[in-house]
Amino acid sequence: MGLGFLVPAFLAGLAGLIVPVLLHLRHRDRDRPLRFPSLMFLEKLPIRTERRQRITDWPLLLLRLLALALVALAFARPVLTNRDSASADGRTKAVVLLVDRSMSMGYGATFTHALDSARAVIGRLGAGDRVAVVAYDDAAEVLQRLTPDKGAAQGALLRLTPQRRGTRLAPALRSARQLLLEAPFAAAEVVVISDLQRASAAGIAGVELPAGVSVRGIGVGPATWSNSAVRSIEAKRVQSGTGASARTLLAVKARVQSHALAAPRVVTAALSVNGRDATTQDATLNKDGETVITFAPVPAPDAAVSLRISLPADSLAADDTLVAVVPRDDALRVGLVAPDDGGETLFLDRALAIGRAPAVELVRLTSAPGSADALARFGVVMYWDVAPTPSAALTEWVNKGGGVVVVAGRRLAARRGELGAFPAARMVGLADRTADRGGTLRDVRLEHPLFTPFRDVPEALRSVRWWRYPRLDAGPDADVLARFDDGVPAMLETRTGEGRTLLLTVPLDNTGGDFPLQPAFLPFVRQLVMHTSGRDAVPLWRATGESWLVPTTVTDAVVTTPGGQLVRPRADSGLAAVPLPDAGIYTAYRERASGEPAALLAVNVTPAESELTPMDTTELLLGVRSAADTATTAEAKAAAAVLSPTELERRQNPWRLLLLAAALVLVGETLLGTRGRRGMARRVVATPMAPNVTATAEERR
Repeated sequence: MGLGFLVPAFLAGLAGLIVPVLLHLRHRDRDRPLRFPSLMFLEKLPIRTERRQRITDWPLLLLRLLALALVALAFARPVLTNRDSASADGRTKAVVLLVDRSMSMGYGATFTHALDSARAVIGRLGAGDRVAVVAYDDAAEVLQRLTPDKGAAQGALLRLTPQRRGTRLAPALRSARQLLLEAPFAAAEVVVISDLQRASAAGIAGVELPAGVSVRGIGVGPATWSNSAVRSIEAKRVQSGTGASARTLLAVKARVQSHALAAPRVVTAALSVNGRDATTQDATLNKDGETVITFAPVPAPDAAVSLRISLPADSLAADDTLVAVVPRDDALRVGLVAPDDGGETLFLDRALAIGRAPAVELVRLTSAPGSADALARFGVVMYWDVAPTPSAALTEWVNKGGGVVVVAGRRLAARRGELGAFPAARMVGLADRTADRGGTLRDVRLEHPLFTPFRDVPEALRSVRWWRYPRLDAGPDADVLARFDDGVPAMLETRTGEGRTLLLTVPLDNTGGDFPLQPAFLPFVRQLVMHTSGRDAVPLWRATGESWLVPTTVTDAVVTTPGGQLVRPRADSGLAAVPLPDAGIYTAYRERASGEPAALLAVNVTPAESELTPMDTTELLLGVRSAADTATTAEAKAAAAVLSPTELERRQNPWRLLLLAAALVLVGETLLGTRGRRGMARRVVATPMAPNVTATAEERR
């Protein structure tokens, strides 16, 4: 058994035990002569005392010193260790370095500080210690397994550079756990070297580490930071000109987020289309907050278009660029099931015929399509004042992404009851608002994609008047998007699988209101079919760390990554998945990487990576469990048997025994001190003194 101390600094208190002994031995009485009358007629009886330079009661002094020594040892937190087990393994420590290489680490000199910190940790290790190096961003990569070769670990650090990727600490902790379970050493430590962004801690609550493993973080991020980042892109196709001069243009907006700039920053933003410079736009970025940069519309082909927006580089250049892909301008087929010859739907027909990007092809149907093949021809099926008939084919088509729009009018209002394939609502009659100049909309959920064109001008919808409209009761499964001012639901939506069904009670003709005569009618109708078909739900870009399911139309796909590598994804259940580790444009080809691309995908780092505010190191492992709580496997039990000195001392608690012994010693000292005598006096006979002599203090005693 060996003896160690958790807080050896308190052992310095033992040196203070000599202080009372020295003070006692150095104490001297100083004689001060006093004038006194003659003592010739008095008998001289001097009292001879012991010298104070000599200790007269050793047992009492030793008891007091022992009590003080026991208190000092208790505060030093002694711990008993097994020397046999400690000497059986010369590898006294296993250290796993987790080095963050995400995009945010490229800010200023942050990554240089990270490498210096990693080298310092390796340099402090002993000859028998082992070290491993793990680099992490969205995923973790083991660069060096546990080894006593410090040079190999230093060499692994030389291969590290910041990547345009996000940050997730959980995969790195799982890699460290696996490394430590393979080699359960007496002392295991995980060192996280990162700028410690709060977003990186997502998901670590499910990580489980072996018992006895200590984790500490080394924050290398800047204390104060300023940055500008391109956070999002908005792009849509617009129609310019008419007739033979008509052409499709691409309107692009960029949103730039700034933080703690010293002053407003003047920049020139550049827009490239399909890898070629298209236009630039000067802008002044706010010191804090968002700035919207609007580019002049540029010509664009009907095929899928890749965009890139760039700002002049700042301290974090990686987030000054954002890419996006605008999908093909394919015509959207809408099947219209209407009972009349087109008189009621005149305004709807003309509104959908206007414009491109995409063009809407309206197909009038005398009856609802009932087969899967008939439904597959359309992106949206619209029922004009007709209840859709429930069928297995219709349900399956909606589940796979099809969209249904039911425009309720006076005929559906008269039948009352549920609406067939839309059981989330029940018709209860017709509202007549001609007496009070018509009803208006309220409680419009402008954050919903259906109202995207009106987020900046909500008054465009609220100014419309409706004189007659159906009344209905919405069921619990329906999502009410807007209501009339009398509380009656005006627009409802239900989701089924990947598709959606919308029910409108707002009249789309001029007999029930003046909506077709208002400027809001055209953008509303186009957004209605776009949203229902799912066209507006296609993201312009995805985040790193996700996977891309290559479209099934791309047979024998070959994918080129932003770094130029070729990837042949393996098909699984008919779908080919491609991991997306890096930011940039991924291009899919058929059979070989040449010719016209079959599909494009833009990938960017999540905007949270540009938020450099760090978390405190004490928050690093909130929610991480220890294997001591849930250890069931043999490996976890073996790791739990290896206890740190702190855990050993907590189980032994020897300091309590030392404090108890000190208390008992003080009790014994009290009993001994009250019964013993510290000095004795003896009477002696002395000769008379001459008159008018000076007596010393020793003689007077």
